[in-house]
Amino acid sequence: MADMNWFSIIALLAALALPLAAQEASQDAPAGLSPRWEVIEMAKGLENHAADIEQLLQRVRPKEWIQDGAPEAYVSQHGETLSGLRNLILSAQNMARHPQKLTPVVDTFLWLDRLDSMVSSIAAGARKYQGPAVSDLLLAANERSSGRMEQLKIYLRQLAESREAEMEIAHSEAQRCRDELFRQPPRRK
Repeated sequence: MADMNWFSIIALLAALALPLAAQEASQDAPAGLSPRWEVIEMAKGLENHAADIEQLLQRVRPKEWIQDGAPEAYVSQHGETLSGLRNLILSAQNMARHPQKLTPVVDTFLWLDRLDSMVSSIAAGARKYQGPAVSDLLLAANERSSGRMEQLKIYLRQLAESREAEMEIAHSEAQRCRDELFRQPPRRK
């Protein structure tokens, strides 16, 4: 009976993995999820948005602000923001490659959320120590990200609900198979 249990468990796992693998490979989104092409478009939009902000941040010169009395923390924050934007770009690219995987979507959301406040802080420093022009451009670009953030939140919620439903189905199927195995009479040797 021990051999039968291992074989049945392996068969069950394979049976559960096949639909998930087929779903991942398919171009169609499961019910309740945004279509794959729409998520890829969203990820590319986030990537372009991050690249636009990165170009604007290249115009910010926090090292020059220090001579005007700015805290040196702006220099490190500027570097961290540029690095974070590159991470957002990489994360959005990963999300475009794997739009139905939860981890790339969560990573993209977290990077976008973190960068929102960092860009706002750099914009405030730019306004005070460099002038309003660059600051206004940064704030306007950052404001455009709020719509993208809401869109990403909605998709993240859809994806989490979809994965939760899949896990519930897998759990109930595993329980059904387990119950069926226990109802079988023991094998005679």
